[in-house]
Amino acid sequence: MSDVNSNTPGTEGATGAEKRQWLPVLRSRWWTALLIVSLMANFLVIGLAVGFRFEGGRPERMMGASYIQLIPRDFLRQLPRDRRQELMGSVHEKLHQLRELRASSQASPLLLADALEKPGATDADVKAAVDAFTTGSGSLAAGGGAIVLDVVSKLTPDERKLLAQAIRERAQRAHRRSRD
Repeated sequence: MSDVNSNTPGTEGATGAEKRQWLPVLRSRWWTALLIVSLMANFLVIGLAVGFRFEGGRPERMMGASYIQLIPRDFLRQLPRDRRQELMGSVHEKLHQLRELRASSQASPLLLADALEKPGATDADVKAAVDAFTTGSGSLAAGGGAIVLDVVSKLTPDERKLLAQAIRERAQRAHRRSRD
């Protein structure tokens, strides 16, 4: 016969406290809260590290989707610091123009609404309002394109080849990501 009140863990007579002897005894709820917060912070850091690893690095564009998205960051990172600052000088000089274009582009949907509400509005009126937003000389894309042309005009032939290679590599990475 076996002793039912045995103190050996794993037997039928063991109490719940005896089964959990491997857990530390926390005398304060503050320690419990601190341990939980610490565990959450560790999981956050691990998640960010794993996400960064699988995503493949930093985003590819420099200053937002609509500014100079045609020039990859990788290309600029390859340039010496002085040359990079020289090329980015024209971008910084024209940022106020881009901000003005962004503000005007926010008003463009109102032009479309006006064209739609106008009595006797034609398809040409609607198309003109849409074109002013998308492809007009005052569009945000046109402003960003002008800056890209300015930067490209300052590149040496070797830098142009590096830029072309960086653009192709970025396109290949985007294509691989879209397949996955």
